[in-house]
Amino acid sequence: MSEYPHIYPFKRKKAAEAGEIAVRSGEECFLIPWELICLLVCAVLLARAQLLGSLYPFGAAILTAAAVYYKHSIPWFFLALAAGSFLAMQGTEIILYLAVYAVLSLLLFFYQADGLKQWIVLPCLAASVMLVAKGVFVTLTGGGSYLFMAGVFEALFAGGLTLVFLVFFQAMRRFESVRRFSIDETICFFIIAAGVICGLSGWQVSGITLQDVAGRLLILAAAFLGGPGAGAACGAMVGVVPSLSTVVAPTQIASYAFSGLLAGLFANFGRIGAILGFFLGNLILAIYLLSAEQIALSLAASAAAALFFFLLPQRFYKFLKTAFSAAGLKSAREEKNERLMQLAVRRLKNASWAFKDLSRSLGEVGETQVDGDEGLGQVLDQLNKQVCGECSMKEICWEIDYSHSYRGILRLFSAVEKKGTAGVKDLPEGFARRCPHSKELLAVVNCLYELYCRSNYWQEQRAASGRLLSGQMNALSDVLTGLAREITDFSGERELLDRELARALVKRNLPAESAGVSNISEKTLDIWVDYIQCPGEQICREGVEQEVSRLLNTDYSVYETVCEAQTTRCRYRLLQNGAHRVFLGKAQLAKDENGVCGDCGASMLLGEGKQLMMVSDGMGIGYKAAKESSRALSLVSRLLEIGIGRDTAIEMVNAAMSLRGQEESFVTMDLCLLNLYDGNVEFIKTGGAPSFIKRGSEIKVVKGASLPVGMLSTVERDVIEEKTQVGDVIIMASDGLCEAVGDADWLSRLLQQAPSDDAQFLAEYLLDRAVIMSGGAVRDDITVLVAKIA
Repeated sequence: MSEYPHIYPFKRKKAAEAGEIAVRSGEECFLIPWELICLLVCAVLLARAQLLGSLYPFGAAILTAAAVYYKHSIPWFFLALAAGSFLAMQGTEIILYLAVYAVLSLLLFFYQADGLKQWIVLPCLAASVMLVAKGVFVTLTGGGSYLFMAGVFEALFAGGLTLVFLVFFQAMRRFESVRRFSIDETICFFIIAAGVICGLSGWQVSGITLQDVAGRLLILAAAFLGGPGAGAACGAMVGVVPSLSTVVAPTQIASYAFSGLLAGLFANFGRIGAILGFFLGNLILAIYLLSAEQIALSLAASAAAALFFFLLPQRFYKFLKTAFSAAGLKSAREEKNERLMQLAVRRLKNASWAFKDLSRSLGEVGETQVDGDEGLGQVLDQLNKQVCGECSMKEICWEIDYSHSYRGILRLFSAVEKKGTAGVKDLPEGFARRCPHSKELLAVVNCLYELYCRSNYWQEQRAASGRLLSGQMNALSDVLTGLAREITDFSGERELLDRELARALVKRNLPAESAGVSNISEKTLDIWVDYIQCPGEQICREGVEQEVSRLLNTDYSVYETVCEAQTTRCRYRLLQNGAHRVFLGKAQLAKDENGVCGDCGASMLLGEGKQLMMVSDGMGIGYKAAKESSRALSLVSRLLEIGIGRDTAIEMVNAAMSLRGQEESFVTMDLCLLNLYDGNVEFIKTGGAPSFIKRGSEIKVVKGASLPVGMLSTVERDVIEEKTQVGDVIIMASDGLCEAVGDADWLSRLLQQAPSDDAQFLAEYLLDRAVIMSGGAVRDDITVLVAKIA
């Protein structure tokens, strides 16, 4: 444990980590105009929504909930509710509800409401205001006990609906982070949708009621997105909605539910199929249950709903399917897996915090500075005890004439530092005449200085080890935090692909047996697919691209494909659209032509769309050098792949190689990190040869001056940042190439004269020219790695 406890300030978790939005007191959202308009239109319709013939509880509920999240928009909500009341009520009833809305607006405008802490207070407030207003109204108008009991029920409805609207607004606010709604939130959405449909009652165009059109449109959308079960359930709900305010025949509920069922069954044929299924359900039951005039009006309403359903863009339905994808019922196994996932996230975060605290403690050790004066004081004390402890001149030397004695000892230490040892000639004149133990003094000074240097050396090593371990612990903490964030932020996308991808590929006539996600981040996606038999690379690439893009509602393209030879499993690495493609070329040549090349070159795609290219030159030639260079590249690439920063990764490789204690256990390491989205490139050089950026006939040389990895306990690195564009070529090579052609200037001339910028051609071209210019036999192993940006 650290010496002092760390007290961290309270900080609310982000939505992506905690799964919910923390709405603090005084914190609110500011609506953009189109969002405000949509909410105000809904408020007008909800103010008209009538329950049980005479109850209007939706207006008070939406006003109370809106005051928590959109406080500055309270006047607009009041005006919208007032407009809805004028459109639905008459006489003193309008005054009653305007009074309720006015009292709630004033109370909530000056009261600091908090939607997380006051889930009980706010519904009780809405219910209380409604109950008091209804009670006063019944008393003044002389109404009976029936009206008072109706007021009690209306107050209870208002309180319950306030909770529904609180969940609704909270879900809308957190949607920007989690991009999908939970089951509870979906239920609240459907309750509000039912209220909006109720608010359309009484309005009609050419005999077609808007309520029927909106209800049928909702059934079509639910059946198209959720299948026959969702269509039938939504149809039953829409059939019940009119009965909340008026008397409706039960046959209407059956008709809507049956139409939704058939629409869901035909939804596999697209929107046209869903519409045909819905019309078929209408006709089958309408023939037996409705008159000719009612059948005509029903078909006209269905046609209007189908027109709106067909005119809405496809991306709107993709958005809805993604948003409500978590609303399905989960099996016991899925719930168990979700609980285990949450447990894993908690364990990862706890481990991350532990490593972070350990990193701080080790960092304090690394920050300790070696105090030379303190060490020198200890040396003088030891000298005083060993030589001058029993001397009769001690009081004169170390009390009366302390400054002269101190300067004399320092002169002896300076002589030891310059010559290695101090002799009699190095004693100051007055010091030599006065001290009776000058020979013993010289011997002790020589010995103590050596101990003093060793002590300083080990203190510096201790501090360096503390800094190294602190960086490693901090990197490990970041990796664990990244894993936990990946699980929480992308759990919905992972679950959706695991459940739907194989099924979607089968529908495209691809023989997929199973599919899953290996890794997912903001811009990269790694998936695997097991096929019954290989369908062909180009066909499966196109199918995977299109189905993943459709399921995630984001355009992806396959960047890499790996087909395992022993099995029918294919692995795909996808990037969000907008990334450049990189075409790689590589060529190697050993010094003895038929031997093993001691250099190593490799490339891989890292997370967030960064292409890593590496060249390492092992000391010497042959198998031993190849082993050292490949081991260094393998280690640094794996560290970067799991999320460790580039500086920490290089430090860890340097420590691993320097601690081995073998001769020539060091390598040059040349790294290049290319961002495939913005073209920014970073060259990290630790003893590597010059690299080049070729843009047409223009050649840019990238040089470094640091030492190889593994040579010293700490590694210095040169980091050079450049900007690339489409058509540029990046050339990296080991030292053997520059030695063979002369120097970097000669290599630049060769690149200018190259007849083609093809990556593989350019790598082989440079290797051929190196052989020719070195007289047919190169003096060192050569590795060339070329990347062309397209």
